[in-house]
Amino acid sequence: MQFLIVGQWQGSASSRAMRLSDGASAIAADLPRASTTVVPAPTGAGDRLDSAVARYTAVRSVAEAVADEIRVATEPVLIVGGDGAAMLGASAAWGDDVALVRLSGSAAFRALNRAQPVPAEASVLRILVARPDDLFPEIGHVQADRVVVAGTRGVDDQERAAAERAGIVLLDVDAATPTAIEHAVAATGATSVYVHVDLDALDPSEIDGLLEPVPFGLDGQGLLARITAATSGRRLVGAAITGFAPTEPDRAVDDLGVILRIIAALTAAARTARD
Repeated sequence: MQFLIVGQWQGSASSRAMRLSDGASAIAADLPRASTTVVPAPTGAGDRLDSAVARYTAVRSVAEAVADEIRVATEPVLIVGGDGAAMLGASAAWGDDVALVRLSGSAAFRALNRAQPVPAEASVLRILVARPDDLFPEIGHVQADRVVVAGTRGVDDQERAAAERAGIVLLDVDAATPTAIEHAVAATGATSVYVHVDLDALDPSEIDGLLEPVPFGLDGQGLLARITAATSGRRLVGAAITGFAPTEPDRAVDDLGVILRIIAALTAAARTARD
């Protein structure tokens, strides 16, 4: 597996961006250098350019850079770092036979509205399913009925209804058993899978470095079991781990144990699929 580090900011940035940068750097330090490529985040906050996406120019710049790296990769790529929008560019190389499994505390299906721009990470699935070419022509598309979201908590009724109406399978943390996930992925009919792990899938007692911790999430072993279920019997075409944002660089080490186990599980799944 190849590793693509996203979110190492250059120059001045917001506190949020710096926390994500620190998280990406901490994980990168434990990855094999020969298999790791860094995509620096753009300088500055980015401009929405009258779009429905906050910081649109910065988000698109990262999506384009990730897409370029994914297209030339010779092995499945694991994106590490950044927020949930960091994986948008990975879709550039997806075929028609790919299911997307998102393990996260949030649904990421917020409506896009020019009058009230939203952060891209809050609408990742909406962007991928609707594929607004005028905003992100470089990314791919995924059919809504091939998307499984598992581990959610506190999703508002309007967002849940919109996702389910589109055909997305939305499993809250209680419903997202390994068996339920395996059955949901099988029902898509896809033979390949892309797994996006946003670390807010974990309970805050498991990991401290979260921007917006949501209580009553999965424990580490539970998340690993759900990764196994999502990839069982299918080719893993790539994956992403996003949302690591330690409050202080020195505190990142406290969370690396569970994160490295997630990386190991995804790497093993990619290796099994290749063999």
